[in-house]
Amino acid sequence: MDVEHFWFLFSFLREVENGMTKDEMKQVMIEKAINLKLFCDYVVSCSYGDIVLIICMLHDYVKMMDKIKDDDIQWKAYYRNKFVTMADRLAGQIDYDYDAAVEKCRKKQKNRYSDVGEDAMVLAVRSGGNVQRKC
Repeated sequence: MDVEHFWFLFSFLREVENGMTKDEMKQVMIEKAINLKLFCDYVVSCSYGDIVLIICMLHDYVKMMDKIKDDDIQWKAYYRNKFVTMADRLAGQIDYDYDAAVEKCRKKQKNRYSDVGEDAMVLAVRSGGNVQRKC
């Protein structure tokens, strides 16, 4: 896994989190989570942002594992489908589009880093050449 991929992953997750409103950070209730060993029900709560993070992590995990486990039949036949189905089911329940969020983040990244040289020049001009050098 290269550094650029990890940089994009962290940028994407930060972008998703920053884009959430305070209403989206409120708690979401997951009811009727049943423990079959103890025969009891649980109510689990987490925020909308937590669900979005889980969806993103599942999709990113599948992408990373696809690169590593290219020839693993068990991964391709069973686990990959389980993780993708889980992510898609969660996304459908909260009306979240992972692919659209990734594309939006990529567009912002391209615009932000399109001319790094210009950014360096702007910073140099702002500092006014008042950089003190120590010998």
